[in-house]
Amino acid sequence: MPSTHPPLAGGSAIVLGAAGGIGRACAERLAEGGAQVVAVDRHEAVRELPGCRAVVGDAADEAVLARAFAACERPPFAVVHALLAEHRAPLAEQTAEAWHQVFDTTVVSAWRAGAALLRAAAGRPASLVLIGSVHAHGAVPGMAPYAVAKAGLAALARAAAVEWGPAGLRCNVVEPGFVAVARNAHRWQEPAERERILAGYPLGRPAGPEEVAEVVAFLAGPGSGYVNGVCLPVDGGALAVLPEVSVR
Repeated sequence: MPSTHPPLAGGSAIVLGAAGGIGRACAERLAEGGAQVVAVDRHEAVRELPGCRAVVGDAADEAVLARAFAACERPPFAVVHALLAEHRAPLAEQTAEAWHQVFDTTVVSAWRAGAALLRAAAGRPASLVLIGSVHAHGAVPGMAPYAVAKAGLAALARAAAVEWGPAGLRCNVVEPGFVAVARNAHRWQEPAERERILAGYPLGRPAGPEEVAEVVAFLAGPGSGYVNGVCLPVDGGALAVLPEVSVR
């Protein structure tokens, strides 16, 4: 039977990395669904999100995360981790500092956010949604730390599902394919580059950030109450394509 009330009403949701792109779309969608959203980002643009309470600072920092939880007016039911970190260089030229920075921002901060949600939820149902990537399943030259860190989110979700599930906390990963956001507009707005990218996407178009946000809202809310420890691609079928096949 369809729900007759907003599925996200009655609690707070924290979105880490909410100033732009997928994170911004998630914050907007959760707010539209009735959640009291605490939007966290080091960029001042996070203050512009309508209907959200902004916390400006590096969401990977433990003190900033504590401020985000303190800003919740209602008991938190979800944290969306949408932090982006990458260091583009050939694999042999990567540095230990780059690996640490990408891994800390992506995986360690996701674990820290989940542990904080576990404490704040205090046995109430809660959901940790991690923004992964199809890069967890395949390699692109020059992006090894990003791919390894996104694959690490899948392992973290499984560990959290096993250890935190008994306390009522679910953890899942959303793995987008190519998403048309401002950060990569130079690629999807250039016809030849757009065609090259989308040659492996059966739907023949990039995703919009709002499409990813719809899946995130589902995993954050009670409608997915028995979904735990999974990685859900939102990739237009890209992972279904054999390497030797072009679908266009």
